[in-house]
Amino acid sequence: MKISKFLWSVLVVFAAVALIAPQQVEAIVIDGRINGQIVFTGSGTITESNGVNSNGINSNGINELDFNGQFFPHGPLSVTSATGDFIPAVGSQANFNLPIRWTGSGSSVNLLDVLPGVGGPHWDIPIIGDGSATGTFFSLKSVTFDEDSLTLIGMGTTQLISGDPLVLKHSAARIVIQGTGQDFTYNNLTVVTTAVIPEGGSGLGLLAIGLVGLVAVEGVRRKIATRQNRYA
Repeated sequence: MKISKFLWSVLVVFAAVALIAPQQVEAIVIDGRINGQIVFTGSGTITESNGVNSNGINSNGINELDFNGQFFPHGPLSVTSATGDFIPAVGSQANFNLPIRWTGSGSSVNLLDVLPGVGGPHWDIPIIGDGSATGTFFSLKSVTFDEDSLTLIGMGTTQLISGDPLVLKHSAARIVIQGTGQDFTYNNLTVVTTAVIPEGGSGLGLLAIGLVGLVAVEGVRRKIATRQNRYA
């Protein structure tokens, strides 16, 4: 009997969950989809854009969006507004684990640094207390930019873990980055992540999102615990 690539990816994630801190994972309750939207503001710069023409489009090489700040190229960015389940994250700061890199232009773009079944670049937010939120890019729908403006539209997943006992919510997500500035530095940068209903969203698909979320948020939980112990 043949097993689809998608089912294999789900099985791989099951195995990963089994390997990470079993006692902690058992304490997490999966409780449906996230509702709401979260907005970050900050600054970003497009670098490594060899071959950028007068329209600011590099269709032959690799474009990279770095997030400016104390932890450049990761950020941070400030969480300025949120709705629904994301409201507890307002006032926190978000960092990206990687710059966002892509090839192509317009709607013919290819997101780089994507691992099958895991995803690509993601943002993380520690939530006061014992929780976290994350949003992961899986693909790009379009990217347009020049030296004065940027619009990047991607699809992926988002997860939120909070409460006592810990409750995990998860959803497919649309992630939009827009900015204005000059010389390919966008000081008025916004990142908007909106939870959406996945296209053709089957129960198996939502399960996969939830399991990937367990892996991602457990990593963030460990970082938070390490930081708290360091300064205790």
